Amino acid sequence: MLTKQKLTRIKNLLSKKSREEEGKFVIEGWKSVDEAMKAGCEIETIVYDIQKVENNAHLARIERAAKESYPAKAKELEMISDTVTSQGIVAVLPKFSHSAVLTEILLRPSSLIVMLDRINDPGNLGTIIRTCDWFGVDAVVIGKESVDLYNPKVVRATMGSIFHLPVVDDVDLVKMITFCKKEKCAVYSTELTKSEDLRKITFSKKTVIIIGSESHGVSPQISSLTEKKIFIPQFGSGESLNAAMACGIILSRIKL
Repeated sequence: MLTKQKLTRIKNLLSKKSREEEGKFVIEGWKSVDEAMKAGCEIETIVYDIQKVENNAHLARIERAAKESYPAKAKELEMISDTVTSQGIVAVLPKFSHSAVLTEILLRPSSLIVMLDRINDPGNLGTIIRTCDWFGVDAVVIGKESVDLYNPKVVRATMGSIFHLPVVDDVDLVKMITFCKKEKCAVYSTELTKSEDLRKITFSKKTVIIIGSESHGVSPQISSLTEKKIFIPQFGSGESLNAAMACGIILSRIKL
């Protein structure tokens, strides 16, 4: 049975402290759960509204995917939902560990890695991950001062892309950049001053792109470690591009 204790434990995972203590996080919505199932992710618990299950085959897939699954009332789902209106399904997954995969990627003769320095907006972080997935980035590395990868708003904004590519969070970027340079990666940062026009850059086979804070850009310490600073040319009068948009433009330049 779905007990109050179980519901409380899931609800607690909406807080960063509980996620860190438990080593688990919550995903919400049918698309996110379907993407996790397609990716073969380990799913510990699923709680769902039986009225919103498409058919018996869909229900069978849900039951097979998780170690435990519970039909629930709408009010119970609202208790563990991070959205104003529950989407009808919530799942609990263990946090990912992609550090070993990242090391293997850095040893390849060619790779494209996006590093994020102090990205504080959950929607931006999630959209960046989704964008990196679209452009076939090999890995995303998130610095220590960025928003929590497992924040429910971040997870929702990825639209399932969090399950498709290696994302490593809470990383000391200084140490990581140093390691990348030892492995012959060219490290580029996005900056407005003392930088080169994106259109004139020939990117290396092993490339690291650093995207900085929406408000303050790349930190001076990180900037000092990069080999080239690049900017996106401006044609109108807008004050700035947000981090996710900038990331998409740069990746399109590299890939297209």
